Amino acid sequence: MRKLLREIRMTGLTATVVGVALLSIAQTAQAVSLYWGSTAVKTASVANCLGFAETAMRSLNFKNIRRSQNEVAGASGGTYAAVTCFATTPRATAIVMVAGNDAGETARVRDTLRQKVAAIVRFD
Repeated sequence: MRKLLREIRMTGLTATVVGVALLSIAQTAQAVSLYWGSTAVKTASVANCLGFAETAMRSLNFKNIRRSQNEVAGASGGTYAAVTCFATTPRATAIVMVAGNDAGETARVRDTLRQKVAAIVRFD
């Protein structure tokens, strides 16, 4: 009986030590926030809408701006943003998506970028 109790204590002690060791090396999980929104832009053209998104990102000092046929993407501080456009009637619609580790900053960047894209007027 004593031998059994000693083995149980040793097993419990070993489990405790291993648990503490695992907890000490475990990394904390980080949550990433994703916010998106849409806005009508002052053009019917998807290409012009993407141009508005690129202009807005440049004026807001985004870094690593990339433009493809379907989107404009870039980084601002701790956030990553992508804007895509759809042909809707009577004006095109920009979809602004922003992801980041800080929920408040991510929402602020989304709102600022969405407002900037919506405000651009291009005279042809």
